[in-house]
Amino acid sequence: MIKKLIAFGGAGCVAIPTIAVLAALGVGAGAAACIDSSAGGVLAPDAPVPAEARAWVREAKAACPDLPEAWIAAVMAQESGFRPDAYADDANGGTWGLFQLNESIWTNAYGAGFDADLNADGVPDVADPMIHARVGGQYLCARLTGVRETLTDHPAWASSALPILDALIIAHNAGESRLRTYPDIPAITEAFITTVHQRVAEWRTVTDAGAASDLPDDAASGPTSAPTPELSGPLGTSGVGCLPGLGGPRNVVVPPGTPHDVATAVRTALAYVGVTSGWHQLCDRLACRAYGYVGSGYPTATDHWEQMVATGNAHPGGTCPPLGSFVFWRTGRPAGHVSVVVQADPGCDPDETLVTSNGVFDSATGNHGGVYLLTLAQLNAGYVNGTGYLGWSNPVCQGAKLPEGTVHPAPSGR
Repeated sequence: MIKKLIAFGGAGCVAIPTIAVLAALGVGAGAAACIDSSAGGVLAPDAPVPAEARAWVREAKAACPDLPEAWIAAVMAQESGFRPDAYADDANGGTWGLFQLNESIWTNAYGAGFDADLNADGVPDVADPMIHARVGGQYLCARLTGVRETLTDHPAWASSALPILDALIIAHNAGESRLRTYPDIPAITEAFITTVHQRVAEWRTVTDAGAASDLPDDAASGPTSAPTPELSGPLGTSGVGCLPGLGGPRNVVVPPGTPHDVATAVRTALAYVGVTSGWHQLCDRLACRAYGYVGSGYPTATDHWEQMVATGNAHPGGTCPPLGSFVFWRTGRPAGHVSVVVQADPGCDPDETLVTSNGVFDSATGNHGGVYLLTLAQLNAGYVNGTGYLGWSNPVCQGAKLPEGTVHPAPSGR
């Protein structure tokens, strides 16, 4: 049996929510499928991918924003070992290049055959890595669309329950007809998927997806946060990428009788939802920004949590965080993660508790340090498979205060 690919990031903060996550947010099925394909995260700086191959990965992703970098790199490594001139002979005339495309696929996608050298540089275009990466990305995007349509038309097939990128590998490696026969697929295809899973888990990074760390108050000089995008329903049309305007629902109501400082903090936190940049790796700063601080005053979210424990402000393992509190996670990386609660639930239901977080949809939207709204359950599910939740704390910060009258959302560096 093929293991399902976890649709969240590993060490750090969550990368991209699953279809179920987006369904809970009221996002349509087509949008949910788009997000699901973006699971896997950004290629980590220390991933064992040659420097020149990183440019090829970026080229393929530019051709198909739905596909995550780590997944592209893993497939490329499996197919060719990052060798642009890789060739494998078979009964159908062989396969060439980074993605090992056969001649009929290459010709349909590129408009010319294996012998073509349209840029006249003496290298067949199929073996030119930048050309092949771009064409390969276009081919994978078209095939992804076909796989989605096939599985939508056949919801009873066992393959319809697979992560969409697993289904894409089956179609690419063994043919779309194998989606009908799944789980009866070739052993080589099953091994392909398993290897891609392992590499994605090892090669991805989620530092684009909700901040693993904060910076000292005098160190932040990131880009100015962009204006909140205009949204039409749950999804907008601004930005670039798979789902450019995703910001989450905006109908949170502060309950009457909420203390003024908490009510103000919740409204301030919500003001940042929809900002498209400026909060990359600044989760602790973002949480304390809700209470009017420039930054948290702690080196990392992990340090922040440890101080809350030491001072009696923490509630380790607490599953009913109150409105305005901070919720913390260990993420598998030293800095950890923190978010602020903007909707509490009297019944302690994590599916009804809302938090704001930086970066969780960045890979899908094309944002960089964007701010989003989602449930505690959704965010919790992404950290070390749901076992990284530490608990909640009182909203204590010790950084410098923002100037009186600061208009939010304020740039992260102020």
